[in-house]
Amino acid sequence: MHFENSLLSKSLTYEKLTLDFGTNYLFENFIIMEVNEGVHFNFDKLNELLTEITAHYGFDKKLAYIANRVNSYSIDPILWSYFDKDDNMLVAASIVTYSNSSFMSASIEKKLASISLKRSSSLEEAIGWVQHLTELR
Repeated sequence: MHFENSLLSKSLTYEKLTLDFGTNYLFENFIIMEVNEGVHFNFDKLNELLTEITAHYGFDKKLAYIANRVNSYSIDPILWSYFDKDDNMLVAASIVTYSNSSFMSASIEKKLASISLKRSSSLEEAIGWVQHLTELR
């Protein structure tokens, strides 16, 4: 389910950031990203996103990331190696999957990520998880 179609969009405070490759929802301590159908999310797109996020939050903000995989797209899994436990920004991530193939991709990404990465079956589960992270308190 797209975030804006969920009941959560009515009860949470956020700012919407639309880029060529997808829509991002910026909350106080986490981000939800919905990549557009058919996009290949690569290093250039990651840099564009990080530039916008840094402009919004500044350099010292600790955030969690939720990939809401409502659309079919590809991602360069090596991108997870850019976020290590010493990174000042991204402390944890959750990937919301809606199909077996998306779950399998998330499982591979989980093995490559050096930060905590949870595979979730709903936005509610992912948001609940990131809201209880001790790293964000």
